[in-house]
Amino acid sequence: MLHSIWHKILTVAAVFAAVSILCGDSMCAADSGPLAHKGDRQIGVSFGYGYSFGSNRHIRFASIYPYAGWVFTDAIGKGWYRGTLEGIVEGAFSYVHKNQRTYSVGVNALVRYNFLPSTDSLRPFVQAGFGIAYTNLVMHDFGSSFNFSSNASCGVQYFFRTQDAVTFEWKVFHISNAGLHDDNAGINMNNFFIGYSHIY
Repeated sequence: MLHSIWHKILTVAAVFAAVSILCGDSMCAADSGPLAHKGDRQIGVSFGYGYSFGSNRHIRFASIYPYAGWVFTDAIGKGWYRGTLEGIVEGAFSYVHKNQRTYSVGVNALVRYNFLPSTDSLRPFVQAGFGIAYTNLVMHDFGSSFNFSSNASCGVQYFFRTQDAVTFEWKVFHISNAGLHDDNAGINMNNFFIGYSHIY
């Protein structure tokens, strides 16, 4: 199971790195626009749909993730990887609708790296973090309603106005009780999001 989740996380990183490198140095030289300066903030909400993988329960679920972020560095790095670091806190609400009717509620703390291409309308990003989750999910050897979560994701924000963006994101995450109970099967999940964010 751990091999499967790490394979997914590495796939996220590899896909995004390949896309970023293809943009070339000339595409990533901007120090202006949204999320390019220390102190920039954003709020938003994302709506997602996902499924489990490599786990002992095959489920489908719908999710709503509200979030708030704060850029805590000015632009760092050079060329295609020039960008800013952002701290994000997000709520995580999911409803399982296949094979059972259950839910998960949690909160995550994340660090995001915003790439700064020369066009202000695009902000590719990668992020990772940890959180806590409460769920009534019914699964063999799951062990506990209180759990911990880890996740990694990549995506892009498209700014249709200076301060408003549509976000597309692919998130891979793992939920388990971190060994607090003998039964600790855990569950791995893919989630695909589309959302809206506002910069202020």
